[in-house]
Amino acid sequence: MRRIALAGLLSGLAALPVQAGQLDLNLNDDAAYAQFGWAINQDQPGDLNGEAGLYYTTDDVYVGNVGLMVVGETGSSDNPLEAGVGVKALGVHMDDNRDDFDSVGLAPGLALRYYPAAVNRLVVGGRVHYAPNVVSFGDADSLLEAQARVEYQIIPQAFAYLGYRHMEAEPEGGGKDITLDEGGHLGVRILFQ
Repeated sequence: MRRIALAGLLSGLAALPVQAGQLDLNLNDDAAYAQFGWAINQDQPGDLNGEAGLYYTTDDVYVGNVGLMVVGETGSSDNPLEAGVGVKALGVHMDDNRDDFDSVGLAPGLALRYYPAAVNRLVVGGRVHYAPNVVSFGDADSLLEAQARVEYQIIPQAFAYLGYRHMEAEPEGGGKDITLDEGGHLGVRILFQ
């Protein structure tokens, strides 16, 4: 049933009109992440954005996601602050030599991006998504994904950044939280029309 729901969501997202997009890639010695994002109603109040990504670690942790987020400017033009509110589906698979760990969760989230006027081309941002027990299925009672980053705009279409990510799952029935990933990474974000 979950596979049918996820396939329906993905085909619905694919049918939305795409006006612009971005590719976000980051990695460290133990993990790699790739995410494709696209604008659905760009240049309207409350831009609606879609995203789909895949995450992998050398510990055989795989996390896929697909989501929607509405983003808008909340600050003044001198110190713009963008905020986003949305939801994404997280699918987790982990091989741990004893038993596979599989879970799916629907994670509401919040994102912030700040462009300090004092430092041209610098961007500071972060986001957090949390799937509580009521919308987490499989081997996890809850899922958490949080990240922060400092970006620098190299050229108008590309940013390089230093980021930090923390992902964890609370096992079904209690027990110690499983850290899926925690640590720093380097990345690039490429914009295109």
